[in-house]
Amino acid sequence: MLIPEKYYERIPKFYFIVGVLLLANSAYIGMENFAAYFYLGFGMVSILYAVGVQKARTKHRKDVPAEDSRQSESESAESESDIRDLS
Repeated sequence: MLIPEKYYERIPKFYFIVGVLLLANSAYIGMENFAAYFYLGFGMVSILYAVGVQKARTKHRKDVPAEDSRQSESESAESESDIRDLS
């Protein structure tokens, strides 16, 4: 299933906001309530997931070379002359 780009790019932000809201809710209801621990746990997991996804996307986008990048004629001539010099 293909997710439209405008939604796909917002997924980490959504998880981060949900995590912050869950943490705020756990603080609001107080730690004496048993459900607050679930809110706290799921809030932390949601925030960590959002940060992890964002870091992975950033790393992947920096590492992948552009498919449309072509050497200019001067660069290819320089590399060919370097190869000839080595022979």
